[in-house]
Amino acid sequence: MPEVAPVASVQNPSIEKPNILVFRDKLLLPSEGFIKTHYTAFDSANLVYLASQFGWRAAELDGQRMATASGALQRFLFKQTGHTPRLADLRRLAPQSVHAHFGRGGALALPLAQALGVPLYVTFHGGDATKETHRRRRLIPTIYQRRLSQLQAYASGFLCVSQFVADRLAAQGFPKSKLITHYIGIDLAQMTPPHQRNGRLLFIGRLVDKKGVDILLAAMRRLQTAQTAQNVKMPNMKMPGLDIAGAGPLENELRAQAADLPSVRFLGWQTPQQLATIMRTAQAVVVPSRIAADGDCEGLPTVVLESIRAGLPVVATNHAGIPEIIRDQETGFLVPENDPDALAAALSAVMQPGDHIQQMVVNAQARLQQNFNAAIQSEKLQRRLLGR
Repeated sequence: MPEVAPVASVQNPSIEKPNILVFRDKLLLPSEGFIKTHYTAFDSANLVYLASQFGWRAAELDGQRMATASGALQRFLFKQTGHTPRLADLRRLAPQSVHAHFGRGGALALPLAQALGVPLYVTFHGGDATKETHRRRRLIPTIYQRRLSQLQAYASGFLCVSQFVADRLAAQGFPKSKLITHYIGIDLAQMTPPHQRNGRLLFIGRLVDKKGVDILLAAMRRLQTAQTAQNVKMPNMKMPGLDIAGAGPLENELRAQAADLPSVRFLGWQTPQQLATIMRTAQAVVVPSRIAADGDCEGLPTVVLESIRAGLPVVATNHAGIPEIIRDQETGFLVPENDPDALAAALSAVMQPGDHIQQMVVNAQARLQQNFNAAIQSEKLQRRLLGR
């Protein structure tokens, strides 16, 4: 990953604001735009983004950027020991706290927070709280495993993107008093009212196991078979089209599975602008997530929130934090994981015109405003990181 040279922060010397360190081993990965969403409303603190490596999206970060080390050897030493040649620079910043992303990020940032003598907060996003690989015994323990007990003792709080994540960490022995459910939220400055649609179904996401796209294709095959046979259980049904927007390691396998499904189109990776255009004409968004073979789970998929904001009905599985926003027949359709029959029935239902579908979106948007407004959630986070 190419590095971006550190950029000095631009501060008004007449306004003294405390500094907060934001740590992620690599910033900003293409799929992790949600990290900067945490800081949408920060106006009482300066952000200093700290990373071992900066990627091409780092220019999107609003704040100073500082590398923990330069060169492969220094990066290795930082990961293994926590030593960074930038410690003196960081001390001069007198940060109020360190906010690390993902469990492993918390373990990497732990020695730094201890050296600075400041509170450490760690956000767990989903898979970092559920993957079996994080807990599997190894001949040589991982950095996360070696530092976990110290992390649990030292950290001031573990911010969980859903109650599901908080429950998973509690089951692993994390101190319950330090577990804080903190929804990230999204920008709700513009919300699209629901309206009658006559478009295609849409899936958005990486093509990996936990996204359940193979189950979605199986459900589409059932709909195709039912249409061909004119199944009486699905009267007046029309065969919906499905667009799959995303890329990933399972793409070739999934394309092969869809070879006999002419209604399915693979769009590949799409920019946010392209996705916004596609969503304007879509019928509904499908989120068939499930527990992957290695235990990987979602936290609460951002695509669910973005779809509701766009005025789209959502068909999703009862997985991870999804039920914390989608309630079956109230704010969307919720079906069991790995159940193509139930998913097919829900897809058929969402394609039927009716005021009840639009009312679900209205209900979902009300919940979105209540619990998932990025500006409100960001302000809550700022107060916590500043100790207010």
